[in-house]
Amino acid sequence: MKQTNLEALNVHLFEAIEMLKNNNDPKASSNEKIDLDTARAIISLGKVIVEGYKVRAQVLGILSDKTNQDQKTSDNIKVLTESWGVSE
Repeated sequence: MKQTNLEALNVHLFEAIEMLKNNNDPKASSNEKIDLDTARAIISLGKVIVEGYKVRAQVLGILSDKTNQDQKTSDNIKVLTESWGVSE
C-alpha cells in the first residue's frame, strides 16, 4: 500500500488548483487541465482525509493528557502513532 501523508495531500490539492487554472489557458494541453466535477471530487476526498487526521489528533491529545497518570497509556500512544505512520 502506498504511504500517504498530509504533505502528499497538499501536493495533490495544489495540482488540482493549477489544473483548474489551466482550463483558461489556451496553450495548456488536455493533460494539464481538469474538469470541475473531478476537482470537486478531489477536494471532497481531501476534506475527508483532513477530518481523519483531526480525529487522530484528538485521540492523541486525550491519551497524552493521561500519560502522566499511566505509563501504559504512553505505550498505547506509541503504538497508535507508529501504526498511523506519525513520528512523535
